[in-house]
Amino acid sequence: METLSTQILDLTAAALCVTTFVVLVGTLWSRPRFRDISRAPPIIPQSIPYVGHLIGLLKHGFEYFEHLGAKHKYPIFTLQILGKHVHIVNSPDLIIAVQKNPRIYDFSVFASMMLPRLFDLDKKTMELASRDLPYSGGSWNLIVETSRIFHRCLSPGPSLEKMEQAALTRILGYLDKLASDSDGVVLDLFAWLRTMMTLYGPQNPFSNSRKLERALWDWEHDLTRLLLAPAPSLFARKGYHARSEVIEAMTKYLEWKGHDNASDLTKARYQAGITHGLSIPGIARFEIGSIMGVLVNSTPTLFWLLTHIYRDPGLLAEIRAEISAGSMKRTMALDGSVKCTLDVPSLKEMVPLLLSVYQETLRFHTHNSSSHKIIQDTILAKRYHLKAGSIIQMPGATIHALPSIWGNDAHQFNPRRFVKSASHVDKLKVQPGAFRSFGGGVSLCPGRHFAATEICAAAAMVVARFDMVAVNSNGDLVDWQIPAMEIGRITSSIPLPKGDVRVKVSARKETSDWTWDFGFKEELVG
Repeated sequence: METLSTQILDLTAAALCVTTFVVLVGTLWSRPRFRDISRAPPIIPQSIPYVGHLIGLLKHGFEYFEHLGAKHKYPIFTLQILGKHVHIVNSPDLIIAVQKNPRIYDFSVFASMMLPRLFDLDKKTMELASRDLPYSGGSWNLIVETSRIFHRCLSPGPSLEKMEQAALTRILGYLDKLASDSDGVVLDLFAWLRTMMTLYGPQNPFSNSRKLERALWDWEHDLTRLLLAPAPSLFARKGYHARSEVIEAMTKYLEWKGHDNASDLTKARYQAGITHGLSIPGIARFEIGSIMGVLVNSTPTLFWLLTHIYRDPGLLAEIRAEISAGSMKRTMALDGSVKCTLDVPSLKEMVPLLLSVYQETLRFHTHNSSSHKIIQDTILAKRYHLKAGSIIQMPGATIHALPSIWGNDAHQFNPRRFVKSASHVDKLKVQPGAFRSFGGGVSLCPGRHFAATEICAAAAMVVARFDMVAVNSNGDLVDWQIPAMEIGRITSSIPLPKGDVRVKVSARKETSDWTWDFGFKEELVG
C-alpha cells in the first residue's frame, strides 16, 4: 500500500507545495535531540536564536531554502527551527537515495490537524474520510482511494485522453472568440490565461463568473495565513471569505449534477466521497484541492512559456516552422475555405523545440519543495545520520540551478537545453533526480501527462494562429520584458508574475480566414 504522504499529495492534485509547507510548520513544535552528531549533516547557524530560520521561511517561502543552498553549497545541511532538525537536500544522488526508501516518512500525523484548515473540513467529515472501507484488493480510507483515482484517471489511456480533449476543446472556443476581433485585443496576459484554463466541463462554475475566479486566486494568495494564523477569519480575512465562496460554488455545482458532464476523474472522486458517506458540501471541500493542483500551476506555466517564446522572434519563427511542417494538417473545401487541424499526439515528436522550451520553463521557474518526515533512525546514502522525527526538504530550484548538472548557463534560460542533440541530455539520463518540477519517487505528480499535453497543445495553437506584442498601459508598443516572479506562495510550484503584463494579441493575417481545430486519436473524435 502506498504511503500516506503520497495519498495526501495526490488528494490536492499536485498541490505539492501546500502539503510540504504544512508538514514543515506543523511539526516544528516537537523537539527531538541528536545524541550522536558525528555523521549528521552540517548545521547552518541562524541570526536570531531559535526562530531565525523560521522567520526567513515565513518571509520568503521555499526560496529561503534555495538562498541557503546557493550560499553554502553543501549536498545536505540542517536547519534548527524551534528545536526541530530540518535537513535540506541539494544533491540529486541524495534525492534518489531518499526516493528509494519511501517508508522512512509519514504524513498521517498532520492530516487531522491541517486538512481542516486547508479546506475548512469539520470533525465529522474528517472521521468519515478516515474510515477504511472494503475495495477490490483491500480496505482503505478516502485519502487512499483518492490517490488511486488520480493515478488511474491520469495515467496514459482513454480517461486521460478524454480529459485532454475536453480541456483543449474548451480552450479552442476562447481562441476562436479572440480571433474574431480583426483589430486585435489588448489584454493582461496572465488574467486572460487564468480564465481560459479550467477543468470542470460545460457547467464549470468558474467559467461564467469573474467574481468567483477572483475569489479562487484570493484564496490561494492567503493560504499561508489560513494555515498558520490563530484566527484566520481575522488575520486572513480576504482568503477566508474567498474560500467560502469557492466552496459554495463547488457545492452548487455538485448539487446541480455538473460532475455528470465532467471528466472521469471528477466523477470518480464524487462517487468515492458518496461511498464514504460524505455530504455534498464535504465532497465539495475535498474537490477544491483539485482546483489548486491544476489551475494554480498550469496557468502560470503557460504564461511563462508564451512569454519566453514571443519575446524571442527567432525562437518564435523556428517553433512555428516545426508546427507547420510536423503537426498541421490543412484541407481545402470546394469553396476555397481552409480548415487547419493541429494534431495533438504528434507534438511531442514533431515539435521538439516547443517541448524543450516547455521543459526549460519548468526547470527555470520551479520553486517547489518535496518534503518527507523521518519515521525511524536512518543512514542516508551510507553517509548521513538522520534521526526519527526530523524532516527532509528537497527544494527544486536549488537542484535546477546547479552548474554541475545543467552547465555554466544554469542560471540562464536556454530554450534548446532539452533538445535531444544538447549535451545536457546525457547528464540528465545519469541523474534522473535532477529534474524536480513534478517531484519524484512515490510523490511523482500523477497529473504531469495531462499538464504537458494541455499546456503544449494550447501554446502550439496560440503560436500558430496569433501574433502577440508587448504594450504599455496606453496600448503603445514596448520591448518584451520577463516580469519578476511572485515568490513565496506555497501552493504555486510555478510562481505567478508580479504585476500586469499587457499584450496586444491579433490573428495572423496569413491564417486569419482559416477554420481551426485540435486533432486527437480517431476513436475519441465525434
